Amino acid sequence: MHSIARLVQRSVILALLVGCGRPEAVRIGDGYPRDESLPFLEAIRPAVESSGVLISTWSVGGDPRITIQLNTEQASLFADDPTVVAVVGHTGSREALLAAAVYNAREVPHVVPNATSGLLGQSGPWTFTLVPSDSVEGAFIADYALDSLRGSRLGVLYLGDEYGIGLRDGVRAALRRRGTDFVDASMIPSDWCYAEPAATIHRAIINASLRRSKPDVVVVTTGSSSGWCTAELIHQANPETWIIFGDGMDGARQVPDLTPRVNPGRIRGVEFWAASTDSMSRAFVDRVQGKMKQPLGASHALQYDAYMLLAAAIHEAGPDRRAIRRWLESLGVSREPWQGVTGPIAFNRPRSEILRMSGPTVSVP
Repeated sequence: MHSIARLVQRSVILALLVGCGRPEAVRIGDGYPRDESLPFLEAIRPAVESSGVLISTWSVGGDPRITIQLNTEQASLFADDPTVVAVVGHTGSREALLAAAVYNAREVPHVVPNATSGLLGQSGPWTFTLVPSDSVEGAFIADYALDSLRGSRLGVLYLGDEYGIGLRDGVRAALRRRGTDFVDASMIPSDWCYAEPAATIHRAIINASLRRSKPDVVVVTTGSSSGWCTAELIHQANPETWIIFGDGMDGARQVPDLTPRVNPGRIRGVEFWAASTDSMSRAFVDRVQGKMKQPLGASHALQYDAYMLLAAAIHEAGPDRRAIRRWLESLGVSREPWQGVTGPIAFNRPRSEILRMSGPTVSVP
């Protein structure tokens, strides 16, 4: 009863601070440069801010997908703001690593929803990840390729960034532990592969890799910007080749009309969450789906969990950066794991139980 009273007291104080618009208003920094995903943030904002915690949005000008240094600048702005007591993000592994250096130096709690780079675990005690590292995901992919698909000749096509290289190395390490290796490993461009000259470069690299190695399974560690055309080029060469996407494709459930020549039955993708019938999942989907122009994926559920987790930490520990970090560290140790939409969350072990493999089910325009 005492803990409930303390929680209510802190909630009232936070609400009063926010309502008065005073500088002491408590905020969580949003480490995402929102454009197409802005409707998602607006859909979850009422749930987060109903607890008396505001969301502080991205304010640095420029396109961080082109100038990734902007992530460092934005992280510095959040760290300089005493009302920002924690941050969610940033977008991917490279962006999150750049920001993590700032947050750990400036002692700002930093929850990373989606990034898998194992280097994040070495960033410092202020960074907390919600998904398994690339080594854990890599082992899951390797086991699935060998045991479920009965693959014997595995190739990999990867982006040359922290995500693509990290996942490539994670799968390779797991394969070597089982006495095998990739028959070929080729880096593909990060440029959108439906436009020239990137389209020609993609085609040349992928066709050369397939001719050299004749794989029966190809692991693709990229995101949706180049993932589907990579799959199409693989299946143009051999529609029976298995394709396994890493989590960057969010389970590879939606096959766009731009790729009519893929064989959906031979595609699988790692995902960390799928909507289910439990009450938390239904409430989350009901809250968000109406404002989105696309189906909800694991990336949405993980971001939502990150915000609600920090809101809970602020309520229970108070609006102090060090106290919030200690609260997060206690999950699974002196406190029970916190229950989110994606499952129980604790930071004393990898969340390997959220790994799952899915395949395309829906075609979208």
